[in-house]
Amino acid sequence: MCEGNIHMTELGQIEKRILLLLQMDGRMPLSEIARRAEVSEPTVRKKMAAMTESGLLKVAAIVDPACLGYEAAAIIGIDVDRPRIAEVAQKLASYPFVDSVSVTTGPWDIMIRAFFETVRDLHDFVFVELGAVEGIRDSQSHLVMRSYKFEGLRGVAGMAETPPFPATD
Repeated sequence: MCEGNIHMTELGQIEKRILLLLQMDGRMPLSEIARRAEVSEPTVRKKMAAMTESGLLKVAAIVDPACLGYEAAAIIGIDVDRPRIAEVAQKLASYPFVDSVSVTTGPWDIMIRAFFETVRDLHDFVFVELGAVEGIRDSQSHLVMRSYKFEGLRGVAGMAETPPFPATD
């Protein structure tokens, strides 16, 4: 969820091009982004700084947890006392092995995705750690058997996935 000051509807074509290029290759040099977006390098630097400062853009590596030895991925639905939803969500977000925390509609107030080194670690988190969090009433865990996509959102709303601007040589 965009917590920054810029929203997709406020982005110009240059910002959208920059975002799309970074999604294709987060290590693309600014000079290459400028060339492919058909703008100057200082323009790219300025636009990226503004998008980063606003909270819209964060450049980070996406690492497959299984390759780091995390054997148990889980999606966990959590039933929470309504007045404590934000407090519990913030607590869950503080765990480094929790990848995402979302307040949702449906049978669960909060859904999280988390990665554990072992199934025993998942067990201890669910039955010990979650049990000690004030406001949590119940949970249901789903062990992920295999992931077919783990790379975040691709593409930029309002732009084709294949950029209509110069490609690399």
